[in-house]
Amino acid sequence: MMSAPLAGIRVIAHGDSAAVAYAGKLFRDLGAEVTPVRGSVAPDLLTGSQVLLCGSTDGPSALTIDPESIAHHHPHLAIAVISPFGARGEASGRPANDLTLQALGGISLPIGLPGKPPLKLPGNQSAYQAGLVAAIAVTGALMSRRGALLDVSAADVWASFYSGVDVALTHFGRYKKTRSGHRVSGQPYPRTIFRCKDGDFAIQCGESRHWQAFLRMIGREDLATHPLFANRFKANDERGDECDALIEPWFLARPKDEILRECLEHKIPGAPVYCMREVVDHPHLAQRAYFPTCNVYASLTRGRGSDPGAPSPRRTDSVRAVDKARPLSGLRVVDFGWVWAGAVPGHVLADLGAEVIKIESASPLDYMRQGRPIVGTHKDPEQNPMFQNVNRGKLSMRMKLDHPDSRAVLLDLVAASDAVIENFSPGVMQKFGLSYEDLKRVKPDVVMCSMSAVGQDGPLRGIRTYATMIASLAGLDSLVSYPGGRVLGSQSSYADPNASLHATLGILAALWRRSRTGEGAYLDLSQWEAAVNVMGEYFSEYPCPGAAPQTRGTREEENAPHGHYPAAGHDRWIAISVANNVQWQALRAVLEQPAALTGEMFSTGSGRVANREELNRLLALGTAKYDAETLASRLMASGVPAAPLLDPSGIAAGGHYRARALFETIEHPVLGALPVYRLPWHIDGAPMSLTRRAPLLGEHNEYVLSEVLRYPQERRQALQGAGVFS
Repeated sequence: MMSAPLAGIRVIAHGDSAAVAYAGKLFRDLGAEVTPVRGSVAPDLLTGSQVLLCGSTDGPSALTIDPESIAHHHPHLAIAVISPFGARGEASGRPANDLTLQALGGISLPIGLPGKPPLKLPGNQSAYQAGLVAAIAVTGALMSRRGALLDVSAADVWASFYSGVDVALTHFGRYKKTRSGHRVSGQPYPRTIFRCKDGDFAIQCGESRHWQAFLRMIGREDLATHPLFANRFKANDERGDECDALIEPWFLARPKDEILRECLEHKIPGAPVYCMREVVDHPHLAQRAYFPTCNVYASLTRGRGSDPGAPSPRRTDSVRAVDKARPLSGLRVVDFGWVWAGAVPGHVLADLGAEVIKIESASPLDYMRQGRPIVGTHKDPEQNPMFQNVNRGKLSMRMKLDHPDSRAVLLDLVAASDAVIENFSPGVMQKFGLSYEDLKRVKPDVVMCSMSAVGQDGPLRGIRTYATMIASLAGLDSLVSYPGGRVLGSQSSYADPNASLHATLGILAALWRRSRTGEGAYLDLSQWEAAVNVMGEYFSEYPCPGAAPQTRGTREEENAPHGHYPAAGHDRWIAISVANNVQWQALRAVLEQPAALTGEMFSTGSGRVANREELNRLLALGTAKYDAETLASRLMASGVPAAPLLDPSGIAAGGHYRARALFETIEHPVLGALPVYRLPWHIDGAPMSLTRRAPLLGEHNEYVLSEVLRYPQERRQALQGAGVFS
């Protein structure tokens, strides 16, 4: 067995916040020695450690240590300070929690039924994501061999990695998503959750071939010419219930396991909506030994890496970075990643200084390059704002991967590189002759990450999914509904960036080990396992077999009010959370002491919980008179966690995000100026700047062939003539 990637790294996890706890778990999974500390930290512990994690997503954080002073006296430390809004900015020091952070980050507004209060992602996802990003920032800082003070804002994590692409779409008037219950608006039917005999099942047929196969599967090929489905986009958005009435009876007659077998046979993207007990007991996760350790990085120590000291044409024997914001300077990454999930790890590595070469083809074209043109009327692979965000900082090499001469070129490129990223279906890289074993022969210390839906092995290896279905497999969707209502699911792509960020951390940790020992590594990153990783709190809710967490909407059992309430204007909402009597009195004062809220039944926390339905009704009457941003600002200033539920345009205009300089305007040769999100942390008080715009298709072929590979002109011309780059 190989050494753990972060063996020898000592981490101090200060405090008891969920965000620090999750970051600490990730470091522990990667082999670091993690020491939990409450109160003051002994000087000798600081001297003997490399990492300090502190802070909380529930603010204002009552830190009992001074991170800036510690950074001054212990400059070798990589210190991550987690907070709701960052150390500096318009909202710094204001109260917050997961409810208000998801609202402010654009996560909550699209979840739920139209006309009803929006829902949210279940659990304390803000803490998981902030902890994950803090771990990434710290591991990047380790690569610089220098200390750093890293200011991680939980709100910025949501608004960048999860909502940043929507901000760019909104800039060009292309964001159309609305709350649509168990469906996703703006997509061809079906992209929905159907009820079935023993639960629920998620289906997505975005491509015509999937729709045709789906109709064959359910024995309704006659629907291919039905007028209702002449335009599947309109069918989904305007007549979804009519569509369901024709389709859903097939599902209602069958259990989810039978439907899954049919989907696998017909190669249709589909997945059961599992409850948490079904996740824990699933044979696929059992075969991959995910439980009980819940370690998504187990493959990094399974012995597929190179032996220490193996000969390799390495370009550098260690990572030497002058700029702490670019700790990966001098490293090169070959990036086969595509669409959203596959693109993010490469852009993070590029933002941190690596030279990332995106390998792409005109056929098939990356889905993120597709879509209606913004400039002109002709299809153009350079006009998707989402692509411009998640592929910034990269170079582009256009190739036909299935051309017989491409393999030799790609192996030469890998031999001159340090890491490889891919998120094809299992077996595709082997088909191209580019498996990890193939790459090791030309680059023994290469770090390779394969990111797939459920991993490279296991009974469900062949499943076809999109991000929304990963949330169904992980049990997350089973918890998204109104109390007593049908399962709606998150209907979001949450699982894509979540998997991408877990993969990024694994790659960074493997590169750290490689810089110290010369060992390469292979990371088999399962998107399903990464999603289950951030549902950990629900696994403790099984006091006996068969027990399952109950859906609660936005309700919190111990606190009231806690939820989304109407504000002035169409579909405008405010998140409000009251945890104690002081906050209750502050809420009443800001609302100018409405008589309806002065009753004895609301005077105590237990009384408010017992009478929450009436409380919510009366509070909604009060909040509906106010502008959401104005009321939230007043409440936060009075110590009450509150936030407007923002859409992407609200994020773009938000004072907090402007103060934090979260978005940078990039000039693109086709699209002109567009917003691109930065990495959501500051280093030593400064925001992370971008390195370059996203590349044009094949823009850097000549650079790669002549400067990186040093091919003579004759060979370049021969390859071009053979059609390798067409």
